[in-house]
Amino acid sequence: MADKVAVMYAGKIVEYGTADDIFYDPKHPYTWALLSSMPSLDTRDTLEAIPGTPPNMIYPPKGDAFADRNKYAMKIDFEKEPPFFKVSDTHYAATWLLHPDSPKVDPPRSVTDRIKAMKKMEVPGNV
Repeated sequence: MADKVAVMYAGKIVEYGTADDIFYDPKHPYTWALLSSMPSLDTRDTLEAIPGTPPNMIYPPKGDAFADRNKYAMKIDFEKEPPFFKVSDTHYAATWLLHPDSPKVDPPRSVTDRIKAMKKMEVPGNV
């Protein structure tokens, strides 16, 4: 049980916010990948694996450490580490996808389906 959640990749926080922010409105592609790889008792769907391997942090990559494994990575991801972008007063994510000039990318269907399923399971007054 937690009120606030931080998602880490390669030793750095890449997204943080309230539990509701992270589980119901994730913004970082790594968070999406983690949610997509989480098993569910309600389905027999195949889990999605995160492609590739984590970077060697003895020789850290230039740019975003998740770029090589991120199917949404843009050229800038391989050149510059993204800053934290404010999603709300409680929610921040370090992804170039939140830059105002970046293309609009929605979370994968596996994530939006999981969010819908979690909302169906909510008990009124227990959110």
